[in-house]
Amino acid sequence: DRFTGGTMFTITQMWSLEQARCRFGKFLRVAVNGKDPDVARMVREFPARRDQTEVGEVVTGMAVRLVLQRHVGKELAEGACSGAAVELQLGEAARFYPTDAALAGWRVQADQGKAVIAYE
Repeated sequence: DRFTGGTMFTITQMWSLEQARCRFGKFLRVAVNGKDPDVARMVREFPARRDQTEVGEVVTGMAVRLVLQRHVGKELAEGACSGAAVELQLGEAARFYPTDAALAGWRVQADQGKAVIAYE
């Protein structure tokens, strides 16, 4: 600060937690493994934000990837595949706004509560 000679910060941008998640998060990874999340309901209840700016419409939301993993037992021959995994990237229509309530809703529907934002 100017009076005691301490550190001074100048803030140029400020985001809400949800806005920061959209800005820095790449996507929401949801484990399904036999679960059937209601994607349509989640997108309907927590739609991506659409704002009109001087450059046109800006959509603020997070993409969703569904993850399915299958593992087989340990009685495999040497060098055999022990399972498979796939990530399915949902389309732009499945973007949602990542509020705390939305993330809680995804976690309830995910396998073992595994719904996390990827910040790659």
